Amino acid sequence: MAIDIKKLVKISKALADENRYRIFKLIADRGEISCKEITDAFSLSQPTVSHHLKVLTESELVAFRKEGQWSYFFINKDVLQAYLNSLHEKIVKTP
Repeated sequence: MAIDIKKLVKISKALADENRYRIFKLIADRGEISCKEITDAFSLSQPTVSHHLKVLTESELVAFRKEGQWSYFFINKDVLQAYLNSLHEKIVKTP
C-alpha cells in the first residue's frame, strides 16, 4: 500500500499532538481498548478524547468496531506500516 504525500502529512499531523500520540501509544500497547478505558487513562474530558480519536480514525491509523453501545479502538497495522515505509522511502531514501 502506497501513501501519497497528503495522507503522509495527515498522519504526521495526527501524531504531532502529544495527547493523540499518547492515546495512539496506549491503543498500540493494549491491542484494543474502549473509549471509556482511554478516557479513564488520561486526565482529559470524554469530548476531548472523542475529538482525538476522531482525528486518529480520520487519518486511518486507528480503526474501531462497535459492540452494543461501546466502541473499541485498535491500530490499523497496514496503514501504520505503509506510513513507516513511506517515511523511510521519502526521507531516508536508501540507494
